[in-house]
Amino acid sequence: MTRASKPIFQSRPVQLTLGLLIGGVFLYLSIRNVSWDTFTAELASIKPAWIILALTLYWVELGARVIRWRVLLSHLQTPVSDRQISIAFISGCAANNILPAKLGEALRADLLGRLANVSRVAAFGSIIVERLFDMMAILGMTAWGIWFATTAHPDTLAEVKHGLTLIAAPVAALTVVVCFLATRQNNPINLRIKALTETAQNLVKGLNALRHPSSYVKLVISSGVIWSLNSITMWCILMALGVQLNASQTILLIGLTGIAAAIPAAPAGIGTLQYAFHLASVLFDFAPSVALVAATLVQLVLLGSATAVGALAYSFAVSHHLLADKSAQQ
Repeated sequence: MTRASKPIFQSRPVQLTLGLLIGGVFLYLSIRNVSWDTFTAELASIKPAWIILALTLYWVELGARVIRWRVLLSHLQTPVSDRQISIAFISGCAANNILPAKLGEALRADLLGRLANVSRVAAFGSIIVERLFDMMAILGMTAWGIWFATTAHPDTLAEVKHGLTLIAAPVAALTVVVCFLATRQNNPINLRIKALTETAQNLVKGLNALRHPSSYVKLVISSGVIWSLNSITMWCILMALGVQLNASQTILLIGLTGIAAAIPAAPAGIGTLQYAFHLASVLFDFAPSVALVAATLVQLVLLGSATAVGALAYSFAVSHHLLADKSAQQ
């Protein structure tokens, strides 16, 4: 009997190629009007104090993200330590910055399963909830920015509004489905799932945090803290380059960069992140070279630091034999 071949879009080489192509297109659109001389001039004008502040706030944000994931995982039957959560989280961040198509999320779930002897599928279910809260925050911030941000380019803002409309519908539908599966345990879908594989059942277990009203409060508060820190971090990055946005403009920038980060493109958002900052430069009238430098700083300083620490954390787990056999848990 021959093994069934994977669908073409599940092939890692295909995912890598598509990710690089998507990132390459957006990168070209971002840099085509930027000269090397203006880029290097903007680099030379960076104010280091603002970068240090941005880096500090970024790591506080990552700490808040670990706490939020702890809330989601607290409803699993198997206890998970803070160290295990932290190692899995930061290693997953590093993988997301190295691998295309957001494959770091799968690695994070797999790593937690091997560290804490929990179901990897249940861990992935908790990540789905986490990302849904992030997408709702991102779409809300984008909508706020579209409504309240001042710009001299209404046509570009209208294009952003159109894109938001296209994204909002599937996110809203997915949110309804996830909440339904988590809160209505005896609905026909869940009853069918219980009759199916253990893998499907474990995925629903990962959504258990949504069954508890107190979890919603914790998740909303922690998500608010996370995205407030993210907003101030990005504001500091632009301040380092002499660009000062008001609150609504900064919120719209975060919405744009958040949408860019959700696109399964090249590693570390190369191309998509540059294009998000490029759109902001058009909307808020600062130089495209500043946008390119700002995006590059985010990738090198912020994401780069998380990648380095994540690689060290993974190496620590391996060298101290903390990882169980991959086949131990589904």
